[in-house]
Amino acid sequence: MVFEERLENGLLFRTVRDENDVARYVAFNTDYNNPNEGFNTDCLIRHFPGASYADYQLIEDPRTGQIVSTTCLIPWKLEYEGILLQAAQLEQVLTRPDYRHHGLVRLQMNRFMQTVSERQFDLSFIWGIPYYYRQFGYSYCLEGNTFELLPVLCIPADTPDQLNCYILRPATVEDIPVLTEQYQESMKHLQFRVQRSSDHWRYLMEWAKFPVYLIQDQSSGQAVGHIGLTKPIGSSPMTIVESGVWNHEVGLGVLRALKGLTGSEIKVCWPQQGTLANLAHLLGSRTLPGGQWLLHITEPAGFLSRIAPALEERLAASDCAGLTRDIVINLFRRAYRLCFSDGHLVCVESLGFIDSSMGADGGDLCIPPEAFTRLVFGYRSLDQLFDAWPDITVKPESQRLFEVLFPKMNAYLYSTYNYFG
Repeated sequence: MVFEERLENGLLFRTVRDENDVARYVAFNTDYNNPNEGFNTDCLIRHFPGASYADYQLIEDPRTGQIVSTTCLIPWKLEYEGILLQAAQLEQVLTRPDYRHHGLVRLQMNRFMQTVSERQFDLSFIWGIPYYYRQFGYSYCLEGNTFELLPVLCIPADTPDQLNCYILRPATVEDIPVLTEQYQESMKHLQFRVQRSSDHWRYLMEWAKFPVYLIQDQSSGQAVGHIGLTKPIGSSPMTIVESGVWNHEVGLGVLRALKGLTGSEIKVCWPQQGTLANLAHLLGSRTLPGGQWLLHITEPAGFLSRIAPALEERLAASDCAGLTRDIVINLFRRAYRLCFSDGHLVCVESLGFIDSSMGADGGDLCIPPEAFTRLVFGYRSLDQLFDAWPDITVKPESQRLFEVLFPKMNAYLYSTYNYFG
């Protein structure tokens, strides 16, 4: 949808309209971020699956004809316990230094949130400036950009019968069906993850120059996994940026194959529960924390209704099976009633503000929105959240129910959209 608004300070806030705008948008991100981000921007706006000019916002100064600030929306599909969620990644939040501190990002954030709501995205997420995005309702929630640093001396040598069991060959677009299937298999252990279609694989390989290699069994000739692999630059180690490996023996074979191709260390990407990261840990790696994704649930009532099948499955597999009762979750500024009947979530009602102060009955669970986001995505258990948020209260008779509904989850986000060329 085309959007345009003249601001009181004379600036023009609008969406990208044409190829001329694209060239200017890319140049702005090249000049005020870095050249690689410029290449990345050009790929995304022209080729990313589902992208449109309307997803790219700019503020320009008509007096100089220059772009002075940008943001964009990258559409993704995520899976929560097999439930498809529509997600919007916020990116390219950038303002010229001489135009900062004038509320330009806040204007774009308001428009971004409005777009997310109108297009019924279930959530939005960003990897951003530390602390900054909390003011817009985002919560640190999931690990990302985390690696195991493994000394190659810790990788056991091949025995004669294991010598050259597996080789790595560069994947081509003809391998996309295999890669799509392998990605699904390797991500099965994660309960919250990015969904990757064949279109995304094509984007990564044709435009983003993602360095993906198939792992091939020498004896059978079959592809038994894949990795995303960046070669060492200067003193930096070889890095496995993505791991499509779900077999311990194959993982060990990959590390052995890479041992002689790098320096003294290999960086192995998370998820922590993934075969290669786990194997690296067992061999003596050191964890390199990368930070956490920031998530924002667009509308809690709608989100809870969307994940109802997962909540019902958790109930059915627990000692709370067949639940018939209402429970109230109070996020302090707004509360929600979940109505269960015979183990099914019949509806989620928004109740508005419910007082929880001075001993008032605010509901079964009173929890700040930031803590609730961590709870619902399984990043921390309710008991673990009490330390950071002592304002959490839960009725004793309801605590077991919340432990069942919102257990800890295996989750990791790796939204491969960067340019690797």
